[in-house]
Amino acid sequence: MKKRSVLLPVILSVVLMFTLTACSSTDDQQPSAGTEAESELKYPEKPIELVVGYSAGGGTYLAAELLTPNAAEYLGQPINIVCKPGAGGSVGATYAAKSKPDGYTLLYATLSLPTSLYTTDVEYVQDDFIGIARCSDIAAVIAVKSDAPYDTAEEMAAWAKENPGKLTWGFPGVGSSLHLTGANAMNAMGITDYVTEVPFDGTTESVASVLGGHTSAVSCFPTSISEQHKAGEIKIIGVQAKERLEDYPDTPTFLEQGFDAALTSWRGIFAPKDIPKEIIDYLDEAFAELIASDEYYQRAMELGEGRAYLNASEFTNFYNEQCEAVEEVVQSLGLAIE
Repeated sequence: MKKRSVLLPVILSVVLMFTLTACSSTDDQQPSAGTEAESELKYPEKPIELVVGYSAGGGTYLAAELLTPNAAEYLGQPINIVCKPGAGGSVGATYAAKSKPDGYTLLYATLSLPTSLYTTDVEYVQDDFIGIARCSDIAAVIAVKSDAPYDTAEEMAAWAKENPGKLTWGFPGVGSSLHLTGANAMNAMGITDYVTEVPFDGTTESVASVLGGHTSAVSCFPTSISEQHKAGEIKIIGVQAKERLEDYPDTPTFLEQGFDAALTSWRGIFAPKDIPKEIIDYLDEAFAELIASDEYYQRAMELGEGRAYLNASEFTNFYNEQCEAVEEVVQSLGLAIE
């Protein structure tokens, strides 16, 4: 019979000692349950304020309301809309910019936000806001009566230059989004000095003026002339967007026609600067899912908002680009403050 090796117990003891030491070391390196809990994001723990710089019942307020019905399902807390009307939306923007950057106060804004930077003496600057989500993006158009002697942007520009001062175009209110988008198109066509601006109280009046032959063109949204367009009473010279509109597939954009006019009217969610990255990431993901939901889309379509989502990074870049474009237009209109 073979003799048992005297080295075996020694070897087993050494192996056992190293195993116990390794296990003890591993346990020491792992964070405790309490440490893990402390590192978790404790947000949101209360309802989120969404500031709207206009009165309840207006278009921007109704668009912001699209986010509220099932917000808690996606964000974990409900959204409460807080109206801070005044000064073309800048009262609400000021309130949001000066709020604590903890994710509990967000701003629902439009093209009026970059506009206010150059036309109003406001208490905030461009970099005081970070984009969270773009919710909608509506392209304006330049439309004329169906018997106008031009059908394209190039023909319209040529006619305006041949007939200085005779081409008149209307829009709802000086400094409005449709004033800026219309001016952007006129600038792109190089006819700003050849046309005459005619401000109206609203879009309805400016469209009626074109149909009545009192003004040559109107800057408006497609929904404002859909019935007249179907009836053949009005035609669209160009769409101010990067791509053609789904409802007007045969109508070219200004870009397609060789004119750099793509300033749009949009709505979206902003947060004040210095908001923690982990909260931005949380909101980014939550709003992406909310805006992608069928429930949101159905509500948006009923209001005519559609859906043109951009995430936080994309929307922030878009906002900064819009600020540059708006500044150029405002300067050309002589509306910029000194």
